Amino acid sequence: MDRRYFMTLLGSGLLVPQVLKAEHHVISVDPLEVEFDLGSLQGRYTSVEDFYIRNHFAAPAGLEAATLKIEGEVEKPQEFAPADLAVLRERRVGAVLECAGNRVGSTGLISNGAWAGWSLKDVLMMARPTGAAAHLHLLGRDGYKRSVPLERALADGILVIRLNSRPLTLRHGAPWRALFPGWYGMDSVKWLERIVVAAAPLPPEGGTYQQTRQTFSGELDRQPLPRVQVKSVIVDPQEGAVLRRGRAEIRGLAWSGAGRIDSVEVSADAGSTWRTATLDSGTDLEWVVWKASMELTQPGTVELVARAKDAQSQVQPAERDPARLDGYANNWYHRVRCVAV
Repeated sequence: MDRRYFMTLLGSGLLVPQVLKAEHHVISVDPLEVEFDLGSLQGRYTSVEDFYIRNHFAAPAGLEAATLKIEGEVEKPQEFAPADLAVLRERRVGAVLECAGNRVGSTGLISNGAWAGWSLKDVLMMARPTGAAAHLHLLGRDGYKRSVPLERALADGILVIRLNSRPLTLRHGAPWRALFPGWYGMDSVKWLERIVVAAAPLPPEGGTYQQTRQTFSGELDRQPLPRVQVKSVIVDPQEGAVLRRGRAEIRGLAWSGAGRIDSVEVSADAGSTWRTATLDSGTDLEWVVWKASMELTQPGTVELVARAKDAQSQVQPAERDPARLDGYANNWYHRVRCVAV
């Protein structure tokens, strides 16, 4: 990590030097944006210290008197302190969290975590939404806000208080953040302080708040982003690596917001032929670790390619739709060019 960036983060209290594990890729300091090096993964889950960060504004300074208000189209407006919700049954889920703008590559705005907290349905029912309720406006203490359909929140939304069995840290949204497993991270508002139950979503306010998938086929078409798209990446070898001819082991990760990964295929000849990779035992919404042994017989440039298919038969595309105008939901083939000697 660049020393100037490191000292800036250290001064802000967002990094503790003795617990840093992986090489961090700092994209921005203000607001803080840090990628995770997927090749540094040990085990299934990204460590809390290495979990990616994507802020939109400056993080709140502290946790003093943090509460959560629920208001709007409800019969009983509520204001909770963390201790007030301890009576609820805890929910736990393992899930990938991916930024909607995450690129294709072996470092990125993505991590896999074991999340724990309370069902948003249980929390919302304490306020008794009215018949007019159709959307939630989620407002964070940093000024960031998002709209999500009430139906999504009731189905699987979580008010997270722990990550990887540890209390949520400030840089990851303490004392609580929203999580919608299988959906892009833009909806998982950190430092949540208000939930406004409403009949309509928030009005469009630009890319920071209401990211959309945009295509142009004669006229502009804007659609809400889908679930996290099926995707695989190669983490070893890295771009530009020098490989010995013979048997080479290729390793990577694959995930999908629609469910578990069904298969991963790997090519060592730029996609002309494919070999099925071996997957570890994954669960829905988490990533799987995969590996494949490839025979490199000729010296020279080798283009490795990976593609995945999920249990819903969604297949990773070879390239991005050229009609797309937005920069979100990037999931085309990951290609890594190496040299065999």
